[in-house]
Amino acid sequence: MRISHFCLGFALLLAACGGSQPPASSPSGASTGPSAPAAAEEDTSAPKPTIESQREPFMQGCMRKVNAPDYCECGWDNFREVFKDADLSKPLPENDPRLATLQEKTIATCGSKLPEESIKESFVGGCTEDEQRRAPYCECAWTAMRKKLAASDFIGSFEGPRVEEAKKAVVVACKGKFPAELAKADFMKECNAPHCECAWTKLRAKYSVEAIVAGTADLASVPGLKDCK
Repeated sequence: MRISHFCLGFALLLAACGGSQPPASSPSGASTGPSAPAAAEEDTSAPKPTIESQREPFMQGCMRKVNAPDYCECGWDNFREVFKDADLSKPLPENDPRLATLQEKTIATCGSKLPEESIKESFVGGCTEDEQRRAPYCECAWTAMRKKLAASDFIGSFEGPRVEEAKKAVVVACKGKFPAELAKADFMKECNAPHCECAWTKLRAKYSVEAIVAGTADLASVPGLKDCK
């Protein structure tokens, strides 16, 4: 469990909130006899979904995730512009380059419309993952990082030198707040190999739990780590 996993991908969230409607399926009771061609003709003649028909599901999905009407409206404006020529009768491919464009535009134009309380709530929620024993650490991590970063820095890729420096501040400010047993369980789950127990022991001998959780531990500097097999 690393802090970098807790960043807010709100622009991608908005893309998922709106999305495109899947192609209409054939009626389950369609006949295979002479009437079948007529049914198919009716399906193909049905009006295709328009960009405006996506507004309501987009806004509903966005508001369920974050109660920020101005942000959702701004996100919708970007979605409508980016996907104005899209064929909404077909599912949107996950690698569609327009998703990256939407993310960039939404971060740039809508980030300031997202209330800080919503950003904090999502950060802490992603950090705890419904495990309340993490809550003291997660609250502390938000406070420590917020002193180093602007609220808007938590939206998007959440990478770069300033973010790395903020993580180091968390290691100092929040020492002793992350339960060691939870950190080990997270590590073992991600590692999932025979040498993981050895690796954890070596890692803990050099670094604090918080340094491991924050992702600031330098694995190359851990003595004997390469000997774990």
